[in-house]
Amino acid sequence: MIDNKLRTGSLLVAGLLIATQLAGCIGSPRYARYSEAKGENTAGLNAPVEYRINVQAGDPYPDCVAILPLSVTEEAAGAVDLPLETTADDASGEDDTRLQVYQRHLDAVDKQRLVRRMLYGFVSPYPPRDIELARVDRLVKQPPPYDRTIQKQLGRRLGCGFLLMGTITQFDTDYLGLYSNIHIGVELSLVEASSGRVLWSGRHEAQSRDGGVPLSPIGLAVGAVKAAQNLEPDQLEGVASDLARRLVRTMPLEENNVFLMAARRRHLYEVVAKRLNLRTGPGTHFGVRRVLSDSQKLSVIDVPSPGWCKVKTPDGETGFVAARFLRKTPLVQGS
Repeated sequence: MIDNKLRTGSLLVAGLLIATQLAGCIGSPRYARYSEAKGENTAGLNAPVEYRINVQAGDPYPDCVAILPLSVTEEAAGAVDLPLETTADDASGEDDTRLQVYQRHLDAVDKQRLVRRMLYGFVSPYPPRDIELARVDRLVKQPPPYDRTIQKQLGRRLGCGFLLMGTITQFDTDYLGLYSNIHIGVELSLVEASSGRVLWSGRHEAQSRDGGVPLSPIGLAVGAVKAAQNLEPDQLEGVASDLARRLVRTMPLEENNVFLMAARRRHLYEVVAKRLNLRTGPGTHFGVRRVLSDSQKLSVIDVPSPGWCKVKTPDGETGFVAARFLRKTPLVQGS
């Protein structure tokens, strides 16, 4: 009787632990600037998507992005083996012919290729020109990391102004019979090749957890099946895809990117000219709304064309000014 109670209690405890872990799968991650996520638990599907955008008055979005090979930390480099499962080749008409549709053994090279391919898939639809990964690999002879000198050389050789670089910090799987977990994390930077300026940086850890609370024999079987299915290669690619999609969403790859616009609104700029015309449009041929004085504070709303900013004055009036006459001030307090 005592042994049965102990076994039942252990089973309930295990179930509660699994339920607690699985609770992290519910909901979408929060998007947060680095400073706002400091000290926050970053483990799990609900880990924040952290980003930082280094805005400058008059900066347009990148004209070209090349995704370089990623480095892999020692912690993330270990090989991953997924459960082997084969499918029949229906086209051949031979039942004994089997094909491995997905790769099931991934080493460090395979991991970086997977994550990099997913990043390329989400970066390429945006306006900046992208460089095909095969071309990048033909020109990039040295492994990461890449110092400033190499960045300049690669930018010239690729004919591309910005390089997306980074490190895979986590890439592992766990399987406990009734519970399984896929865990992938990266840290990335979008760097201007000519100057080394980091335009954007981001980091995130994505997970997929599944299993079941074994409160009955049926629940035990269902949990085991779900845990096994969670380790399918298609699910692994899904986690890598989620990771890439969330991070690329925060990159300033188009002018109406909400994260870019929010970053610009958080900064005040001041006029560095004795007299600066606030115009009705982005160009000297547009009419003048008013004349701004030296040290006048403004917030930048948008960059509609190179060299021009749409701004708002403290009293709420909007207009356009030449970007070269603006200087960034410290962050707005409380924003």
